Amino acid sequence: MKERGVTHEKLAELTGIQRPNVTRLLTGQSGTIPDNWQKVLDALGLELVAREREG
Repeated sequence: MKERGVTHEKLAELTGIQRPNVTRLLTGQSGTIPDNWQKVLDALGLELVAREREG
């Protein structure tokens, strides 16, 4: 976000998510991977990783 000059407020505008909720997501206070998805990832030995899109 810092590299792109995006603040919590700007991210809220871009996503339509209220700014306090953006902060909670970014600090790990909410928005964890649902338990069933985590179980699938664990069973397959995978992890969810965010990376920049190509192109």
